[in-house]
Amino acid sequence: MSRTLLVVVLLLLTGCSAPAELPGFTEPARSVEEVARRLRAYELRGEEPFPAAGDVFQLCPGSLDPRAPAEPQAFPALVAHLKTDPPVHARFMLLPDPARAAGLVARAAEVARGCAGPASGTLGEAMEAETTVSAFDRGGWSGVQVITSGRRGSDTDDPFFHKPFTTGQSVVHQGAWVVELGWDIRGGFGSPDGDWAATGLKVSESVLAVADGAVTAPRAQDRMTRLTHALPAPGAYGEQVRIWPEPGEPRQYREEGDGPPMSNDLSCGTMSSRERLPGFLPSAERSLLGEVAVHEMVSVAPDEQQAERLRRGWLHDGTGSSAPDPCAYSGPGFVHSEETEAKGVAPSVTAFRHGEWTGEIERFAARHPKASAASGYRDSYAHVAVAVRKGAIAVYLRWQGPAGVDPRRAFGRGEPALKRTLDRLAPAA
Repeated sequence: MSRTLLVVVLLLLTGCSAPAELPGFTEPARSVEEVARRLRAYELRGEEPFPAAGDVFQLCPGSLDPRAPAEPQAFPALVAHLKTDPPVHARFMLLPDPARAAGLVARAAEVARGCAGPASGTLGEAMEAETTVSAFDRGGWSGVQVITSGRRGSDTDDPFFHKPFTTGQSVVHQGAWVVELGWDIRGGFGSPDGDWAATGLKVSESVLAVADGAVTAPRAQDRMTRLTHALPAPGAYGEQVRIWPEPGEPRQYREEGDGPPMSNDLSCGTMSSRERLPGFLPSAERSLLGEVAVHEMVSVAPDEQQAERLRRGWLHDGTGSSAPDPCAYSGPGFVHSEETEAKGVAPSVTAFRHGEWTGEIERFAARHPKASAASGYRDSYAHVAVAVRKGAIAVYLRWQGPAGVDPRRAFGRGEPALKRTLDRLAPAA
């Protein structure tokens, strides 16, 4: 075997390759809309890099800490899956000012320090790995990086066949920007390469270069800025309605019974995959909870065709079904249980128009046979959601509330509430 061929074979077996970084950007982006335009040419299609960037307070590998603080909500953001080597999953967030951006990253770094030490595997996976936490300081960006390196594989595998890997996650800021990055490099056998961490960090730095760190606030002329500012005060939905989880406070998860509320208290809440930010589309989202539960999602697409595909995806599962069951994976258990003989209104999706907004409206409701007029939403609830579009702006709004003995009457409270929000958004769209 020739020396050249031997080198190629070894590279394939170990997973090593030359880093494929993003090219330099002569005009860094000053908004999430501009970031989307710069990065769209490098979109990784058909898969999402691991680990996914989705919460600056959840950086420890293989774990979810319910005591960790909650992120702020309703700010311009962009999720991007990038065709680099290694692939990078990035989330760009534009906060109101540099002080809040720096404060968010500082608190994320404080939480991340607890990740250091031996890393545990997920269910059914054996892992021999170590996590290190250190400062990130590259290209004017500062923050925290969490690097996990070791070997992993099935519990039944011989240790010889465990695969080496190095995974990196970073949360950094510059100006009003906060960016979360995730990447993963894997090999075929043996131990992790000592250069893998440096490779991942170098590629991450090339991704960060797309954003202009001199930005100190979202620009008033940008659509995402106008749309986020147009969202109503939480009290517009009810006197006790508040942003939930409260930013900076523990999420306060619970499964059932006593304790503080969780995000899917009303039938299926915000645990549904519908609330995932769409890739390469500037977006903002917000969850509210009180006497009713509300979720808002606003996205800016490059054109009307992409906006329509996004809008339709919020209420359709892609298989031809007109009304997928959005409660398939969450409680309360009585919703579709024949054992409890739940009474309700079957899910339906019909055409909807309000002013210049066009799309569809979804309605369903359920009531436990023993529910009374005073029953809470765990015994009787109604769900109303609209997925609409105005030009290239797509909006998904969901309202859920207690429905007493007549779930249908609750629709008359939810639909007007969502229409009022659309009226506020229309001038900014």
